Amino acid sequence: MICQNLILQNQITRQIGIGRRAPKVVWLSLMGIKMRGNLILLLTFIGFSCFGQKKPVIEVYLIGGQSNATGQGYLSNMDDSMKVDHRVLIYHSGKAHLNSNFSPNQWFPLHASSESPDRFGPELGFGSQLQNLRPKARIAIIKHAHSGTNLYEQWNPGKDRKDTLNQGLQYKVFMSTVKTGLDSLVKHGYQPVIKGMLWQQGESDADKGGEISKSYGKNLKQFITRVRQDLKTVNMLFVYGYVYPPPNKSIAIDEVRTGQREVASSAKTSLSVRNAYVIITDDLSQRANDKNTHYPKDHIHFGTNGTWELGLRMAKEMNKHLK
Repeated sequence: MICQNLILQNQITRQIGIGRRAPKVVWLSLMGIKMRGNLILLLTFIGFSCFGQKKPVIEVYLIGGQSNATGQGYLSNMDDSMKVDHRVLIYHSGKAHLNSNFSPNQWFPLHASSESPDRFGPELGFGSQLQNLRPKARIAIIKHAHSGTNLYEQWNPGKDRKDTLNQGLQYKVFMSTVKTGLDSLVKHGYQPVIKGMLWQQGESDADKGGEISKSYGKNLKQFITRVRQDLKTVNMLFVYGYVYPPPNKSIAIDEVRTGQREVASSAKTSLSVRNAYVIITDDLSQRANDKNTHYPKDHIHFGTNGTWELGLRMAKEMNKHLK
């Protein structure tokens, strides 16, 4: 069948390297990527309006949270086993939230998207592992995260859609980022379907203690509910990891971690949320143990291996429950 409105176009971008600003190229739809040195061969399909042709479905996964979501893994410490799958696409918010040296709020092949260009978050391990587990799927990631932010205020989703007065800044930026990312996929000829969300957050709420740490489970349940409502994805999978691994310990930390445990659907508590799954993180390597670390006392953040492994575990858990 000959499609009059379909043009297959080979486009070779400028060199894209770590620490280099990505070219401002409008990619209508990335259907294939082949690495040749620092060059990325893009097979760009323009238009999906051919008569009788359906728009290709692309699975969308969201990432949100604070510093372990932005990511404290270091690109310079990655080893040869950590292979990034550039078939996966990523779209992320910009400064002062994330700074990858790629233009924000645009689609690019999967790359590190942390608060500085030398670091990465769970997006690399997650996207690469999930693509490996789902080889026939088109996968896209939309990420907004901000270090040091809390759930009770800054990520507060409000009581309902109309309660914009109580919605926190990070929640608003997250929703705006997700919606513009989805709209961009539609304009580029895809049919985006939100499949799941990753969430790595809770340290700031534990730091506050008192009613804030005690209420973390209740607030997390409300957050999941509201994200699903606002994005009209009632069955969206929600995968999140425990915060403050050992040797960290305090009453407030225990309260936040208890809330995390009770929200998981498997816990079967009054706080349990359907399709919510928590990841064990206590054994992940920490930034204090990283090669050439400048933070020898940092046992709060996951290091390079820990951040990569967090993404792998989240991908495996996500894939386990996908239909």
